[in-house]
Amino acid sequence: MKISKKFTSIFLAGLLSASVAFSTPAVFATGDSDNPVDFKWDIDINEASISPIPAQIYTGSSIKPDVTIKYKGTILKQNTDYTLTYSNNTKIGKASITIKGIKNYKGSKTIQFKISPQEVKNLKATPTTTSINLSWSKTQGISNYAVYRATSQNGKYTRVKTLSSSASSYKDTKASKEKVYYYKVRAYKTVNKTKYYGAYSNVICSAKTPSKPVITVKNAGSKTVKVSWKKVSGANGYEVYRKSGSSAKYSIVQTVTSGNTLSYTNKKLVKNSKYYYKVRAYRIVNGEKIYSSFSTVKQIKCK
Repeated sequence: MKISKKFTSIFLAGLLSASVAFSTPAVFATGDSDNPVDFKWDIDINEASISPIPAQIYTGSSIKPDVTIKYKGTILKQNTDYTLTYSNNTKIGKASITIKGIKNYKGSKTIQFKISPQEVKNLKATPTTTSINLSWSKTQGISNYAVYRATSQNGKYTRVKTLSSSASSYKDTKASKEKVYYYKVRAYKTVNKTKYYGAYSNVICSAKTPSKPVITVKNAGSKTVKVSWKKVSGANGYEVYRKSGSSAKYSIVQTVTSGNTLSYTNKKLVKNSKYYYKVRAYRIVNGEKIYSSFSTVKQIKCK
């Protein structure tokens, strides 16, 4: 701030050197009788308010988030009121920013922000009769993956496996055939005994593939064949296929929509003709059918 020489001053040998102190901040004035007086505000940067910095996502490069600093409602300007120095801001963990006051501001303050792992991408599930096999794209800069499982999408997820950073798959052999499961995965890195977690992957739904049915066929009256099978654990239904000659193609003749229905009676067949039957079980997971392998083909001559 500029004050003219008409301003009340204290002169000594033609020179002015005055210092006026306020509680906070301090104001210093310098000048002489022939030149304007220049006032300098001396504010401690620690008295300014600094907005919290949200967690940043690891990129492999240095991360320099913006910092918002206010003093009594006024937003301060970088390189005019303060400078920023970033450190430890490349790897996953805790990074630092040193804020140093310049010109009208003095002092310095160090704040920290977190760098988190990236979200695990492309989680997929492939069911088999003995396991549910998960796979995902690798995440960089981490130390481990944590695999979580629940029996409902919004239910309680339990960690079922911790894997090293070199892994990109997991085989869940402990899944029950009777249940449908929901999975999600997240990456983390341990730094100085502190775990820094990334966001969870998408949730994926899956279940073990039903076992293939064991079937029998028999004549059940004139032009009638009965196909029966043993109950398959976890199945929601069955599909019955038939063909009427060794070179013919199979076509579906019945969809059984209950896992507890264990037979199908095929009527109005051609007497003395040969028929071939096979059955597969299915279960419905997230609106889609997961099929078993086909049963062994059974042949019969219709009476």
